[in-house]
Amino acid sequence: MRIAHLSDLHLCSKFKRENILKTNKLIRHALDKGAEHFVITGDISDNANSGDFNTFRNILRKFDLLRADKATVIIGNHDIFGGPQAASDIIKFPQKCINTDYNRKIYYFVNYFRELFEGTYRYNDEVFFPFVKVLDKVALIGLNTVDYYSRLKNPFASNGHVSKLQRKLFSQLLFSTDLKEKVKVVLAHHHFYRRNEIARSSEESLWGRIENYTMKLRDKKKLIKLFTQNNVKLVLHGHSHEMREYVREGISFLNAGASIDNNSVSEAALFLVDVYPAAIQSELCFIQTNTTANPEEDFGQIQLDNQYKAIPA
Repeated sequence: MRIAHLSDLHLCSKFKRENILKTNKLIRHALDKGAEHFVITGDISDNANSGDFNTFRNILRKFDLLRADKATVIIGNHDIFGGPQAASDIIKFPQKCINTDYNRKIYYFVNYFRELFEGTYRYNDEVFFPFVKVLDKVALIGLNTVDYYSRLKNPFASNGHVSKLQRKLFSQLLFSTDLKEKVKVVLAHHHFYRRNEIARSSEESLWGRIENYTMKLRDKKKLIKLFTQNNVKLVLHGHSHEMREYVREGISFLNAGASIDNNSVSEAALFLVDVYPAAIQSELCFIQTNTTANPEEDFGQIQLDNQYKAIPA
């Protein structure tokens, strides 16, 4: 199976319209390259906005991907808390996070993309993460790595954590579901970097210290141990805005965090991952999106789905 892995789309019709165009062109490129399934590992919306979720629904429909057998999404921190988009938002952002109903936002997210969750295995209908989606010889296991807001432990609503309960349900799902012959692929939002891998220069060292405090995934060693115990072969994630491949305890990790929201207004990227029972092969693809040429062709004059009633955020 050939999987196209994207992450961190940060769609925002008000401030980041170019991300809509880049997402369209990247999906088209992946289909041209033979992608059979699309995985998007969080931060679909830049500001947890219902209109932006609907925009992505329509992009998926446009390419006939609004189906569980064609696409899988998981939630990112921006899909729950959003983020400051203007200078004036920075002061207001902590209070916005305090007022955010974390669990309700998860419910909204799953409802926006309910077609993609059809046929998944979960603990029960009220618990959305973790989930297991079986596609032929591949089992996709979706986690929610977004931590609750805390002024001390998560002041920018960007840190990650997978609860003890979610880890327990992860093991129970994999034990109760017959996945012995499946290649297990975990989908997470947050990265699994070691601390010393972030700071590689004096300039990055400052950012490394900031990131260690504001973008870290707590208890990642416990998660990697859990993955190893359950024979996970691959982890797809985003969060840190770069394209990167690395290995932990024999498990391959792919970060597609710079797929769309990166330092270039005209470049997009994704991983194409061929998953076989005996091997996993990945290819990093960059494309030029040329956002100045006929933007309406790929913005597509996207309209809200008249058959879909959006839930207010």
